[in-house]
Amino acid sequence: MPVLTLDYRHCNRKRPSFLKNSEIERVAALARQQLVGDATDAVPLAVLSDISGLKINGIVFDLFVGTGDVVHDEDGTPVLGICEYDPGAPNTAMVSVSPAGEHASEALVLSTLGHEMGHAVFDAPGWIVDASKGPSLFDDPSESAHRFYRMTTKDGEHLSKVVSSGEEDAKSPASVPGHTSKELYFAELRANEFMGSLLVPRQRLNLAVEELAPKYEVTIHRAPSLDPESPGQSMYLTADGDMGFFDMERLQKALATRFGVNRRFIAVRMERYGLLRPEAKPR
Repeated sequence: MPVLTLDYRHCNRKRPSFLKNSEIERVAALARQQLVGDATDAVPLAVLSDISGLKINGIVFDLFVGTGDVVHDEDGTPVLGICEYDPGAPNTAMVSVSPAGEHASEALVLSTLGHEMGHAVFDAPGWIVDASKGPSLFDDPSESAHRFYRMTTKDGEHLSKVVSSGEEDAKSPASVPGHTSKELYFAELRANEFMGSLLVPRQRLNLAVEELAPKYEVTIHRAPSLDPESPGQSMYLTADGDMGFFDMERLQKALATRFGVNRRFIAVRMERYGLLRPEAKPR
């Protein structure tokens, strides 16, 4: 059962600094190296759920991962996943994901677990440090004793988009003491980017596209990169065959099978890495 050792820019309270996507990609790449190596496309659910601990920026803690039972939020409503920390168990963070079933495919379970792992990597160290400091001068001791830190993934939409910083229905600020809605918003951005870069990293996706695109009559074009975080040469795709957009969909389904995610996940990563131009996006 592996213990992942990772690091990133952070403040003295172990909260992440403003991290660029390229920095989150680097952290995800380090995690992949420790889990499956550099020459593997899919990260199996069993491998991800076998993580037993994290050492993040020098903060060492156990990680309990549960994938066997349906997860519920504070109101008893079934949800996809939760990452939480209870100061009553000071050296353990918990990640719980509902199993595959009527409302969740195997691919969705894997994506949810990747997202919750992002919270464990980027948010749990700060929670642990905050909780270790105890209540402040103005806290009610009777309330602070029952504080807990929790991030909840309600449904699949949460993994494909990030709510605006003013929305509170997807994340309850009261579940993360001392965090503003803006901080929670960026926490979701980080968790989603970590999930995407961990499960479908840029380099592995590009290599798979190079191999599979010709089989589906999808044309690869080379051009200077438009992404300042990834300078140099880049490629983008157009569906030039008789089937048009359906060829792109078929390619995305093949890539999804290879990486163990769903087609929508692949489409989002293709857009994120600049592989899709507007005319190449499936309807």
